[in-house]
Amino acid sequence: MVSDATPSTLQARLRAVVEGLADPELGLTFGELGMVKKVDVSKRQISVLIALTTPGCPLKNQIRSSLLDAIDEVDRHGRELIVSFTTLTKDEKERALQLARKGAQDASTTPPELEGTQLIAFSSGKGGVGKSSLAIAVAENIAKRGYRVGVLDADIWGFSQPQLLSATDQRLSADGDPQNFQIKPYLKSIGAGSLAVVSMGMMVEQAESAIMWRGLMLSRALQHFVEDVAWDNPDYLIIDLPPGTGDIPMTLARLLPATKVALVTTPSPLASHVAERAASFAIKANLTLLGVIENMSFIECPHGETLTPFGSGGGAAIANRYQLPLLGSIPLAPTISELSAVVDLTSMILQEMGRQEHDLLQCTAHLWDAVTNV
Repeated sequence: MVSDATPSTLQARLRAVVEGLADPELGLTFGELGMVKKVDVSKRQISVLIALTTPGCPLKNQIRSSLLDAIDEVDRHGRELIVSFTTLTKDEKERALQLARKGAQDASTTPPELEGTQLIAFSSGKGGVGKSSLAIAVAENIAKRGYRVGVLDADIWGFSQPQLLSATDQRLSADGDPQNFQIKPYLKSIGAGSLAVVSMGMMVEQAESAIMWRGLMLSRALQHFVEDVAWDNPDYLIIDLPPGTGDIPMTLARLLPATKVALVTTPSPLASHVAERAASFAIKANLTLLGVIENMSFIECPHGETLTPFGSGGGAAIANRYQLPLLGSIPLAPTISELSAVVDLTSMILQEMGRQEHDLLQCTAHLWDAVTNV
């Protein structure tokens, strides 16, 4: 028990104790998060006011108990203790969450099976923009250049990679026991390279089965796909995210903070407006945005006319607003993996990755020269 004689000394001691406690959900201390709003000491009373992220915080009682236990270690000289709560303002909450995300990312470590792997996530604000088709088309084109490419279908509810790969009959297996296991990905040779694919669609009994999971279960499934798969350190890992900014993208940002994000939209102003939310999320989650891909940009008719049924300019608008490169404009076609536009898109993505890592850029350039000169 520490004794503090004067109110000012006691107040300083109590503030240090309260600010040093860690928020059980966000991980950082109350002081770091700016949640300590008041520690007052009078002759008869001690008042502590903590601002929570939400009025209905389910951890309020746990926080109160932690505060009482910590403060009981300080000699209050008979003063009554009153602990009360308020709520962070919108700006304060955003700052606290940003700090918490950054702290979680700084504390994260790359799984051994992905050390040295370049991580590229395909993201979109809404469904139906062809994100999954583009993700696997780019993965296949990278593999054709001689790389080993992992494909993580992170859309746990709406998996589509097994269908796109014509691999709906494939089932994943695992080695080990329930406490220590490794999932073996589906392997497929592509040109001079290969794909290693993991999808929930290769684990369910029927592709039509609904997966009725929420928050924690979704996050845990993604964690298994990241940490418990025998990825064998591929050159690239392509991550097909679900649309929007929910649990899966947030978990990805925590588990793999080095991920770089390619944003997919269509030319439609409505689609591009929604896609901006995905861009905003990536920035707030401290993920690097590689650039924007505009899919279904136009239709090339057999008689030579070019049609733009979904409007135009949506991809360029997002790219300009966030000062990002427009990585490609992909036409609407029955199959896209062989389109020259997708081949060009793959080159652009590799180059954008290389601009941030000079050695990768040189490697990509040399390999591309070797392939194109054959």
